[in-house]
Amino acid sequence: MQDKKFTHLNIHSEYSIIDSIVKIDHLAEKAKQYNYESLAITDSANLFGFLKFYKAFRSKGIKPIAGAEINHVRDSSSHKEHANLTLIAKNQLGYKNLIKLISKSQILGKTSGFPVIESAWLSEHAEGLIALSGGFRGHIGKAVLDNNHDIFLKRINYFQKIFGEDFILEISRINRPQEDLYNEYILSKAGELGLPVVATNEVRFINKEDFEAHETRVCIQNGEVLSDSKRNRNYFENQFFLSPDEMYEKFKDIPEVLTNAYELSRKCNLEIETGIYVLPDFETPLNKTAADHLIELSKNSLKEKIKDFSEDDKAKYAERLDFELDVISKMGYSGYFLVVSDFVNWAQENNVPVGPGRGSGAASLVAYCLGITGIDPLKYGLLFERFLNPDRISNPDFDIDFCKDGRDKVIDYVTQKYGKEAVAQICTFGTMAARAVVRDVARAQGKSYSLADRLAKMIPFSPDMTLEKALNNNDLKRVLKTDEQAEEIFDMARKLEGIIRNVGKHAAGVVIAPSEINDFSPLYLDEATNTLATQFDMKDIESVGLQKFDFLGLRTLTIIKDALDLINTKRKKLNLDSIDLDQIDLEDRMTFDLLQNGLTTGVFQLESRGLKEYLVKIKPSSFEDIISVVALYRPGPLDAGMVDTFINRKHGAEKTDYLGDKDIEKVLKNTYGVIVYQEQVMQLAQEYSGFSLGQADLLRRAMGKKIPEEMERQRPEFINGALKKGKIERAAEGLFDQIQTFAGYGFNKAHSAGYGLIAFQTAWLKAHYPVEFLSAALSSDLDDSDRVRLLLDDCKNFEIDILKPDVNKSHLNFVNQGDNEILYGLGAVKGLGKAAIENIISERQHKPFENLYDFCARVDLSKVDKRGIEPLIKSGAMDSFNLSRKEMLESLEDAMKYAKQNTMILESGTSDLFGGISESNDFIPVKTDKYQDFANSKFEFSALGFYLETHPVKEHYWELKKLGTGSIENVKEERVNTISGVVIRQNRIQTRRGPLVFATLDDGTDRIELVISSEVLDNFEGNLNPQKIYIASGDVSFEKDAQKKNIGLQKKMRVTDLKSLEEARIRSVTKLKINIEAQEKKDVLDIVENLKEIALVENNSQGSQIEMQYNLNSGTANIELDKDFRILLNDDNMDKLVENCGKENIDFQYRAR
Repeated sequence: MQDKKFTHLNIHSEYSIIDSIVKIDHLAEKAKQYNYESLAITDSANLFGFLKFYKAFRSKGIKPIAGAEINHVRDSSSHKEHANLTLIAKNQLGYKNLIKLISKSQILGKTSGFPVIESAWLSEHAEGLIALSGGFRGHIGKAVLDNNHDIFLKRINYFQKIFGEDFILEISRINRPQEDLYNEYILSKAGELGLPVVATNEVRFINKEDFEAHETRVCIQNGEVLSDSKRNRNYFENQFFLSPDEMYEKFKDIPEVLTNAYELSRKCNLEIETGIYVLPDFETPLNKTAADHLIELSKNSLKEKIKDFSEDDKAKYAERLDFELDVISKMGYSGYFLVVSDFVNWAQENNVPVGPGRGSGAASLVAYCLGITGIDPLKYGLLFERFLNPDRISNPDFDIDFCKDGRDKVIDYVTQKYGKEAVAQICTFGTMAARAVVRDVARAQGKSYSLADRLAKMIPFSPDMTLEKALNNNDLKRVLKTDEQAEEIFDMARKLEGIIRNVGKHAAGVVIAPSEINDFSPLYLDEATNTLATQFDMKDIESVGLQKFDFLGLRTLTIIKDALDLINTKRKKLNLDSIDLDQIDLEDRMTFDLLQNGLTTGVFQLESRGLKEYLVKIKPSSFEDIISVVALYRPGPLDAGMVDTFINRKHGAEKTDYLGDKDIEKVLKNTYGVIVYQEQVMQLAQEYSGFSLGQADLLRRAMGKKIPEEMERQRPEFINGALKKGKIERAAEGLFDQIQTFAGYGFNKAHSAGYGLIAFQTAWLKAHYPVEFLSAALSSDLDDSDRVRLLLDDCKNFEIDILKPDVNKSHLNFVNQGDNEILYGLGAVKGLGKAAIENIISERQHKPFENLYDFCARVDLSKVDKRGIEPLIKSGAMDSFNLSRKEMLESLEDAMKYAKQNTMILESGTSDLFGGISESNDFIPVKTDKYQDFANSKFEFSALGFYLETHPVKEHYWELKKLGTGSIENVKEERVNTISGVVIRQNRIQTRRGPLVFATLDDGTDRIELVISSEVLDNFEGNLNPQKIYIASGDVSFEKDAQKKNIGLQKKMRVTDLKSLEEARIRSVTKLKINIEAQEKKDVLDIVENLKEIALVENNSQGSQIEMQYNLNSGTANIELDKDFRILLNDDNMDKLVENCGKENIDFQYRAR
C-alpha cells in the first residue's frame, strides 16, 4: 500500500477565540512527531494567529497553509442566516484575497455582532482560493439535512460558478448526530456529480483527554455552565489531533478522501516575505531624497540651536549630528525620522502638547533638531547607540507622548495625510491569567462565587503571576488538599491558563503602510471604540515590514496645558508675558524646596508615598538628581540597596568609591559612584576598556537581559581592552563583575531625562502657581473620587481653601478663585453628566437660580433629571436656596412636577385662560421642624465619594465623647490613646504572621496611620468600611521630622483594639433615654408608634431598653417601657431616632466596665 499521506484542512487554534484550546507551538511539536508534511490553520473568521503558525511550522520543516472558516451569507438581508465555509489559500493571490475577505467581514459584515461574508464579496475575491463546503454545518450540509435535493444541486452549482474545480465537498467522522446520513448522501452524490471529497477531523484540541478543558473554555466564552442541560453542545470528544495512521484507520473504507486532502495541500504554496522594512511614502521637496531632506532640516535646525555656543561645542555638536545622520541613512531610516517629525510638529503647531521624549529615542540629536524630542542629548550624556546601533540591527522606535485630549487629533491628521486604508491601530490578545482563569473556571463549573473569590484572592496580584508560582502560598496548598471542589477548579484552571481569551487594541501603537494595510495584514474592528486594528499583533506586524508608531496619551501633559491656560490668562490681565516652560530655570530654588519637602502630590512620577519619603531623604539639589530619582525608584535598585547607597554618598555619610580610577570617576561622578543608568555601563566599557559604543551597547544588552553566553564572550574582550589602556587585570575583572551585578538594574537615562523634565516642569508649576496647578490636576480626575480627595487634601499644605459646589457659581471643572481658593467642579459630582452641567451653566447665565422650584422650572429636565438633581442637593451645591438638604430632597418630586405642569401650560398657550403660570415664590416646599442636618455627611459621601464640608465624627461627637474617645489632633505620644474617625485609605499585605492592614484614620481634626495586626483583625467583625466610624485604641508614636507630615507619616498607632461605633454602641448601651417635649398625650403615643417600627420582634436580648422622660406643663415624668420592648442601636435605627427626636433629646445608660 502507498504511504499514508494526509493533511488536516480544518484546525482551529486558540486564536479562534470562540472555541479551541490548540496552542500553535504545541501543535507544531505534535505535527513534527506525526511526520506531517503540511497542515492548514482555519481559525474562525480571522487570521489572528496565522503568522505565528507560519513561522512555527516553517521552523519545523512543515508547510503551513493559510485558511479560515468563514460565516457565509447570501446578501446583506441575510446576515443572520449564515453557514460555514472553509477558505484555503493556494498562493499569494489567494492569500491576499483571503485577507481582503476577512477584513471586509469585519468592516462591513459585523452587523449582527459576528463577522459574515456575502456572496458578492466571495465572487469578487475568489481567485487563488479553494473552498471546502463546510461539512455538516455548511449551506450544502443544511440542504442535505433538510432532505432538499433541488436546493442541494442549486447550491453546488452556485459554489462551482464561483470556485470552479476548487470547490470541494467535506465530510468528517466525529460522532455528530445525523453525521452518517450526511456522509452517505455526500459520497453518493459526489460520484454522480464528479466532485472531489476530502475528510477533516474539525480539530479543536490536541489530545483526546483535553475535551473537558475545551468544553470549559467554550462555556467560559459563552457565559454558560457545563452542567446546564439546555446549553448547546456543538463539540465532540473525537475532535482531537489525529496522526495520519489514525485518520486512515478511521476512514479505512474510503481512503481516497484522505488522499484527496493531501493532494489538495500540494496545490497550496505560499511564501510570505518577512524581515523586511517598509515606510509610508513621505513627500519631500522636488529632486530630494529622504536622506538629503533629513540632512538639510537637521543641519539648519542645529545651526539655530547652537548659534550662541563656543566653537569647541559647535564642533562637538556638528560631529555628533554627522555621525547620527550617517547611521540613520545607512540603516535606511531617514524616512522614519521625517514621518515622525511631521506629525509631532503638526501637533505642536495645532495646540496639542507633546512630551520632551521618552525611551531611548530621546538620545538622538537628530530627533532634538527635528523637534521630535525636547532634550539636548549631549548636555545630559545620552548615547545615540542606545537608540540605533549599527552593530545591533533593530527598528527605531520613538514613543511619543501627546496631551491625552489631543492624541486622537494627531491620529486623525495621520489618517487624512496617508489615507484611512493605510492607517490602523494594532490588535492585542488578552489571555486567561492566573486569577481570572480561576474565577472563569469556577463560573463555568457552577461552583460558588465565594469559593472562587477565596481561591482567587490567595493568588498574589502580579503581572507575571502563574498558578504554578501561586502554589508557594501555603494557605492555597492547604485549601486544595482539603477541599475537593477547590481542587477541581484549580486543576482545570491550570489546563486553561494562558489561553487567548479576547482581542483588544494596543494602547498606543499605530501602523502606517505605504499602500493599503490589507497588503500586509487583515483588519479587525474593535466594536467598543469603532476603530480598526490590524489582526496581526505588534511582533507579527513588524515581521511583515510595517513600522509601529507609538501615539501615547499622557494625562500630565493635559494638566500642564490646562494649568498654563489658567496661569497665562491671569498674567495677561496683569499685562505680563506668558509662561514658557521651555525657558524655566532648571535650578529654581522654590522647585527644589518643594521636592525636598516631599510636597509632590500631582507631580509627575514623584507622587507615590514611597517616593515622597525618598525625596525627603535624598533632598535633590540639581536636575541630574531628579533624573537619578526617576531611574532609581524601582524594585531592583531598592532591593539591592542602591538607593540608600546613593543617599548616603550624596550627603557624605558614606565615602564615594571610584576604585581609584579617573575613567570610572568620569562616568559615575554624577551618581556618586552608583551605576544608575544603562548608558553608564556603555560608557564604562568605552572609557575603561576602549570599546566602541556599538560594542558597548551589545555588552549592555547582554548584561541587562542576563545572557550568560554573551557575557562570558565579552569578559575577555573587556579585560584585554582594559589591559591595553594600562589597567590592572584584577581591577578590570572586579569592575566587570560589579558591572555585571548592577547592569540588570540600570535604567535608560534617555527615558529618565525626558520624564525627569516633565517631573521638574510640574513641580515648578506647583511651586510657583499652586492654585492653578491643583485646579488643573483636580479637573483631570473628575471621575476618580479617591484622586480628587487626595488632591484636595494636598490643597491644605498650600493653605488653599476649597469652596463647595454651587449651581450658581461652579463650572464643569475646578477653577481658581483668587489667589488661595478653588471652586469645586460640578463634573466631580457623581451622577451628573456633562450635558446636564452644560445646561445648568447655560441657563444661569440669564440670571441666578433663586430656589429649588426656579431651578427645576428653568433647566431642561430631560438632561437634568431627578438622578442628577439629587446628587447636586446632597453635595451642597444647592445650599444657597436656604433649605436643608433633607427638605430639598423631600420637596424635589413636587418641585419637578410643579415645574413640568407650568411648562406644559406655557407650551399649550392656555395660561391666559387660567390666570398665568406660577412664580417660583408660589411653590411651597416641604418644611418641617424636625431635625434635618444629621445626615449631611452621608449625603455628601454618596454625591462626592468623600466628606468635604461635613464629617461623620462631628455629627456623632455627642455620642463619641460619651464613649471616651479623644481627637487625633490631641493624641499623646508613648501612651494608650482611644480615638475615632473614618478610614479614608487602607492597604492590606500578607506577612508570615498573617494579614497586616495599614489604614489612615481621619476625624476632621487630623489623621493618623493605624497599623492593625492579624491578632486584632481576628477579633474585629467585618471589613473596614469608609462610611462607618471606627474607634481605635493603641500606643501612638510621632515621627520627629516635621517634613514627614507632608507625606502622611507623622502619627502612627499600633492598634490593640478596634471596633465600629455601631458595634461599641450595641455592646455598651443598656438603656436608651429619650426626652420628649410635648403638650398633648397623643404626641407621646406618636413617638411610641415610631419606636414600634424599629423595635426588635425576635432575639430582643441584643436590644436596649427604653426610658422616656416626658415633660408636661404640670411636671416631668420618667416612663420605662416594657422590658420586652427593645431597640437594636445599629446605625440605621440611630439615624431614625435622631431624625424623630433630635440628638439633644437622646441619652444612653452604659454597661458598667
